[in-house]
Amino acid sequence: MLSELLTNWTIYANKAAALTTLVIIILINLAVGILPHVDNFAHIGGFLTGFLLGFVLLLRPQFAWQERRHLPVEARTKSKYTVFQYVFWVLSVIFVIAGFTVGLIMLFKGENGNDHCSWCHYLSCVPTSRWHCNNR
Repeated sequence: MLSELLTNWTIYANKAAALTTLVIIILINLAVGILPHVDNFAHIGGFLTGFLLGFVLLLRPQFAWQERRHLPVEARTKSKYTVFQYVFWVLSVIFVIAGFTVGLIMLFKGENGNDHCSWCHYLSCVPTSRWHCNNR
């Protein structure tokens, strides 16, 4: 939804309300992820993958372009997409492929990502007086 909002920013009437709502939903999902037995890495990975794939797979309504499609072929010179949409698309494809490749390599090697990051275990569980996190 965030990639859709950024791509179609110009067609939203109340941009601040849409962005605020999405940020609140993202923060709630991340806050739920710090509870014990909830994997916040799944929330973060799903968010990043959905955000990037949103740029790749999202249908972009281009109302002016739709009207131009009835023109003769020689009159159609303008592209349906803008430069930043192509840039987002290319970067998103690269990051999604790289992320899946690194993730699969780590999975098949049996690597634990927490071994490479000393504070990453706090993303999935924050110890409090009410619960303790098993760091294994």
